[in-house]
Amino acid sequence: MLHPLGGRHPASFLAIAMLHPAVRLVLWGGGIALSQLLPLPLLAVATTALALSALAFARLRAARLLWRSRWLLLPLAVLFAFFTPGTLLLPALGAASPTLEGIRLALLHGLRLMVVVLAAALLLQYTSTDDLVAGIYGLMRPLRVCGIDNGRVAVRVMLVLRYLESPEALKGWRHWVRPAAEAPGDAPARFHVRTPRLTWADYAALAALTALIVWLVLA
Repeated sequence: MLHPLGGRHPASFLAIAMLHPAVRLVLWGGGIALSQLLPLPLLAVATTALALSALAFARLRAARLLWRSRWLLLPLAVLFAFFTPGTLLLPALGAASPTLEGIRLALLHGLRLMVVVLAAALLLQYTSTDDLVAGIYGLMRPLRVCGIDNGRVAVRVMLVLRYLESPEALKGWRHWVRPAAEAPGDAPARFHVRTPRLTWADYAALAALTALIVWLVLA
């Protein structure tokens, strides 16, 4: 099957891509939150499933995000493995040895971070920039009672996302600090944020997520 973003994709991902953008963001956030509650064996299974899905359907995006996350994964592994008290893995090294408890914690938190990265890769693969902005706009609508302008926030997010997708973003940090006179032209004066209505499928997805959360909490 063909996806609007191009390429062939499974029906399950296309069904998710047809949901309201705000619902997709809620499902993504809820899924990540639930994954943080999983014990290590189930977390390893979930991470493997996500990795296989990302490898098949969002390979380049997942690889790029994982590569950028290496500076989080490596320090996390070192800190937990070598600085957690417990049984020494290599007693001959003394205090320089990692501990079994530390390695377990490093694996646990490393997998949790990988779940976030891989889920983000799949979300971005099936959600356009305009849909992301529409989702954020919809989720922030209740905050208008607090004086927060969700339209202004959505426009700023759109500007950032469009800039990150532009060739200018690939020029490194030196491009960010160059004189204003050399900066690219002004952004468009008007933006259109798509605001689709919720459908029965959106309500069904939210109900399923709520039921899953309640079941895990009460189990």
